Amino acid sequence: MLLQGQWPHPLPLLIAWLKDDVGISAVSKVPDDMKDHLPCVMVTPAPGGGQGADYTRTRSVDIDVYAADWKSMADITGRIEASIFRLGGRGNRYGYVDAARITEFSQIAYERAAGVLRCTATASLDMRPKTSLK
Repeated sequence: MLLQGQWPHPLPLLIAWLKDDVGISAVSKVPDDMKDHLPCVMVTPAPGGGQGADYTRTRSVDIDVYAADWKSMADITGRIEASIFRLGGRGNRYGYVDAARITEFSQIAYERAAGVLRCTATASLDMRPKTSLK
């Protein structure tokens, strides 16, 4: 079988999924005035991933959450975790995800703005090319 098409890009797929599934408006670039945009969710390509059997490719995406306090951090990270688990076996106009996994969110330093908490996790999305195989 010849491979036709290409694998979907994970960023627009995940940004649209989070908006449609749990009402989270994610971005792919941190806003300059972070404190005015809290809570903020940013998704970026992450190292890792690879290819599996049957034209499946795993794409890794870092999910960074910025919040003013631990209560809002826990709320938004919990909603993201549940949404990623629901993504497996589903998709949207940007592509289909066979399986989805996410690491635990952990705190990392954020020096650009005092009083802003930052936690990050990595999602792994198993995807196939958008067009058919021949």
